[in-house]
Amino acid sequence: MIFQLLKNDMNGRSFSPNRLLVWGLMLLGVCLGECFLPENFQGNWLFPAANASTQEDGLGKVSMELINGTTIESSLKTIAAGGQVGGDAIPPGLNIRQVLSIKTAKKLSTIPSDKIRLGFVGGGELWIDSVSIADEKIKSVSSLGTPELPLELLRAIVWANSPLIDRKIKTPSADFDMVVVDTSSGERVVEGILEAVDLEFVRIKYKGELKKIGLGKVKAIITADLGLEKPEGATAAIQLIDGSRVVGEILELEGGVFEVGVTSGNSVPVPAGIVVSIAIKSDRLRYLSDQEPLEVQEKSIFAFQRPWKKNLSVSGNPLEIRLKDSDEIRSFKKGLGMQASSRLVFANEAEFDRFSAVAGIAAETKGRGDCQMIVRGDGIELWSERVTGGGGPLEIDVDIEGIKEVVLVVSPGAEFDLGDHANWGEARFLKTK
Repeated sequence: MIFQLLKNDMNGRSFSPNRLLVWGLMLLGVCLGECFLPENFQGNWLFPAANASTQEDGLGKVSMELINGTTIESSLKTIAAGGQVGGDAIPPGLNIRQVLSIKTAKKLSTIPSDKIRLGFVGGGELWIDSVSIADEKIKSVSSLGTPELPLELLRAIVWANSPLIDRKIKTPSADFDMVVVDTSSGERVVEGILEAVDLEFVRIKYKGELKKIGLGKVKAIITADLGLEKPEGATAAIQLIDGSRVVGEILELEGGVFEVGVTSGNSVPVPAGIVVSIAIKSDRLRYLSDQEPLEVQEKSIFAFQRPWKKNLSVSGNPLEIRLKDSDEIRSFKKGLGMQASSRLVFANEAEFDRFSAVAGIAAETKGRGDCQMIVRGDGIELWSERVTGGGGPLEIDVDIEGIKEVVLVVSPGAEFDLGDHANWGEARFLKTK
């Protein structure tokens, strides 16, 4: 199956003499380049320099946030096959699974409106100029350059998006490929086995017969879900300068190129020089707001009963704690909101060894609130502090190695439970060993 499309330049447009002259010069340039380019020449003038961009020093200067909440400024050069991070000012023994996010000095650019979207299995996507498929291989022209990748990594090719296409991409068929066609009566989905795509037609076996669909009517092609296994390590979302995103396990960084495992056994090369940021979902960290408690107990005294909330205060506001003797506020994207009197029990099934959080009264109380915030593990009190509306945030870092159940308790203070809106910012289990 062969499929080639170049930004619609050949899609039914007539060529003026000037345009033919430009294409002729470009073809001549390619031919001359093949014959006369020096051995150490790394690029082709037809493609942007970023396509072949590599960086011998890896990512260069970066800001790294670790799972324990600390941030380090360093120069990241390599990541070994086992995850060991190398570079200047890197803590000894640091593994990529202990990293939460990485930010480089690169800036995200605006995505041109004429780009085609190529979606990968696993959630990544590339904004591409052209794509071709042959012999079960897919080759595209994008910020990654022109690597050949297994066709089974493809989830979709989208020329014109719609809510229907988004739904089909999220819930692909296990048995059929789908072609979304633009008709006079609206979008139509044709299910079958994709046979070929060329400059004029999409060929698909539909109900046992080979059908041709004009390429100009095709809005998207969505491939069948083959049930490929995901990599076992920490999942990283790598943001590229052109808006593309590669999602998978970072297998290594060597010679200025990331090797990213998109599925078990299949990887994608990503030049380090085009990376803006990396967000890592580490298996060494679990936010309590991402798991359900084993047990919930809530019973207010005088205050209106508000149930606990994930990533919000009990009043439904952002998680915020006012700094001590200040009007400044510290905010948290993840965490728990609780009210006195309440008790939440969480299982430590993955055998994490630390519990970390930032505790305090929610800023929404405007200085009110007086309660006791307590952390227990298997019936043992691990941490307990009185918190007040003007007391500011308190850092929590306790050892939970070997503990099966961690309990968070908010007890009323001097003013019973009036204003006792307690926030547990960034409440998380960690594996630090």
